[in-house]
Amino acid sequence: MMRVENYRELVHEDIELAANASDSSLQDEFILYATGILANGEEFDDFTECHYEGVTRRNGRMAIDGYSKDEADGSMCLFISDYHGPDKDDSIMSEDINSLFRKLRLFVEEATKHELYYDMQGSDAAIDLARDLFYDSESITKYRFYLLTDAYNKQRSKTIKDDKIGEKTVELNVWDITRLFDLVCSKAQKESVEIDLLDLGYKGIPCVKAVEYENVEADIEIPVKYDTELETEEDDGTPENIVSYTSYLAVVPGQVLNDLYLEYGSKLLEGNVRSFLSVRGKVNKSIQSTIKNYPEMFFAYNNGIAATATDIETEMTSEGLVITRIKDLQIVNGGQTTASIANTLLTAKKNENVDLSKLFVPMKISVLEHSMAEKIIPKISEYSNSQNKVDASDFFSNHPFHIRMEEYSRKTPIPSVGGNQFQQYWFYERTRGQYNQGKMKFGAKSSQLKQYTDRYPEKMVITMLDLAKYMELFECAPDVVSKGKQKMLQKFADEIKSSWQKNNDDFNAFYYKRVVALAIIYKCTDQIIKETEWYKEKRSYKANVIAYTLSLIFYYIHHNKKGYELDFDKIWNMQDIYEELEDQIKVLTKEVYYFITGPRETENVTEWCKKEACWSRAKSRVWTFNDPFLYTLVSKSTIEDEVNEEKATRKVANEVDSLKEIFTRGSDYWKHMMEWGNQRGLLSEKEVSILKMIINMNYTGRIPTEKQAKVVMGARKRMIQEGMPLQF
Repeated sequence: MMRVENYRELVHEDIELAANASDSSLQDEFILYATGILANGEEFDDFTECHYEGVTRRNGRMAIDGYSKDEADGSMCLFISDYHGPDKDDSIMSEDINSLFRKLRLFVEEATKHELYYDMQGSDAAIDLARDLFYDSESITKYRFYLLTDAYNKQRSKTIKDDKIGEKTVELNVWDITRLFDLVCSKAQKESVEIDLLDLGYKGIPCVKAVEYENVEADIEIPVKYDTELETEEDDGTPENIVSYTSYLAVVPGQVLNDLYLEYGSKLLEGNVRSFLSVRGKVNKSIQSTIKNYPEMFFAYNNGIAATATDIETEMTSEGLVITRIKDLQIVNGGQTTASIANTLLTAKKNENVDLSKLFVPMKISVLEHSMAEKIIPKISEYSNSQNKVDASDFFSNHPFHIRMEEYSRKTPIPSVGGNQFQQYWFYERTRGQYNQGKMKFGAKSSQLKQYTDRYPEKMVITMLDLAKYMELFECAPDVVSKGKQKMLQKFADEIKSSWQKNNDDFNAFYYKRVVALAIIYKCTDQIIKETEWYKEKRSYKANVIAYTLSLIFYYIHHNKKGYELDFDKIWNMQDIYEELEDQIKVLTKEVYYFITGPRETENVTEWCKKEACWSRAKSRVWTFNDPFLYTLVSKSTIEDEVNEEKATRKVANEVDSLKEIFTRGSDYWKHMMEWGNQRGLLSEKEVSILKMIINMNYTGRIPTEKQAKVVMGARKRMIQEGMPLQF
């Protein structure tokens, strides 16, 4: 296993390579690397890079490297970095930490109290932020300062709390190389949050232990395992549907819930709940009215909260059992209840008295192992009777679409490029941190690590969010992509689930290669922008320019060159974009930059790019398209044979998979299913006759046809929806 010292060396190597490739500074590349890890760990949502250094009116030094707005809890994350490199002092002292946080503080104070944005030079994104802070700071619930460093924090303090800017709380977070390493190594790929109720000034949360089960069977679909080259996690032999858990029924005082939300914010909200709130997150007026006017009735009216944790501690008191500590609390349902309580207090008028002392919220909290959470949480979400139910399908990584993309990525080598004597593959990361988990298994500088990174180079990793982004741009939705990962993923998930149900044969090898080609186009566009003069000067809006540039290319082709398509095959075979496409991207990126920063309805450019009006205006403009590029488009008819061949191959593979599943489950399973279905009158005569044939196939040697297998698998799916157990 890798140690933190080795990890630090690898980080320095990666940063140096990235800086050389992009002609950028080591400091800039480090902050992009570190924020990428933190965003992947759901520490915040979408990071906006904005470098600024200046002097306040009182000659104090201020600085900022980036920011992120959290729509779910109204907080503002602000970032500053401190890159040491391999040849410098490897530790950061408390005085350095305080100095860097002071620079962030001074930036916020100067931006909120004075019209700093008038006097700023350099990053346009930083100017936008300063303007927003001046006009909209009242809407910010609290500030979260992040210091990112490749040094070791010798103070052993991750978070320094209870700082203030005016009436706003400031949470100070130091993310040093050790903390980043711990997050990368974490199987949960999310930093653990431990809540000590005693430290927060509460005796605990009243509760009763409702149930405690060990090694019980859950209604989790166990995928049939086939012969594949997919890497698998270490298996302890326990079936995936065997679960141990303890559930408590608790009564949470409204003040406790409010304080927890203000302290930890959206870290307490499971990703799908956060997405739900950000998409439909207007505070529920009826909930708010009850909180203000009838707090005693809240418990009776409210359906409560469904939550999970990985560990809790309880204590028996004279008043009964109370929860004193909770590890990794995640609200799976009832996020709007939590947010509404906090928001009611935050938005209360000066003379308005909101009393939470009489308000109590019912909560069911289930204690699960990390490894089971991903499988069980969707079920809790699906079955929880919350007034704001979140669709269980929002938990998307286990959808067959992603499993198939993962399989293609491990089995489809790229064409040999650059004289490589070994096969290389793009790595589709279906679950968070999958790629780094693979790297961490090997020792630093070991031959196994080299083989792993040779086979799966880091620059050839595609995350689930990346894939969603590429396909949304292909479908011409740059405004949605600009809105951030939660809203983008929600839209993409809905589209994939609908398309998959209609015909999953469409998601074949051709589709996978197109995804890779889109990844190549995106990464090349990113590199093109980094080399432009306007970006070197402003260092702003790169992600927005990429989104609009690529969407405009696909929009133009779809509407003005019907029957033609970008030459994805050529990009796949070259593993690079061709000259005519590169020239076209260079032209459009410049035009797009001046378009989004030109006359607009919203002053903040990043916010403007999120508006449907911005995309509508872009579609109505005339853009420069070069004839040499347009001549490279290929007729869809020329690739029809390839597409149809891949669809046919996928169809055969699906049919083979159905037959494999029938054989793998065994005749006893199908006998139980037939009995269960017959007792309830759910099976047709045709289905019963096919099932009888399958039950007897070991004796007769007669196997079902592909069509018959499809009939049986359809019957199984229908009966599971009617309540049939997944296993017998």
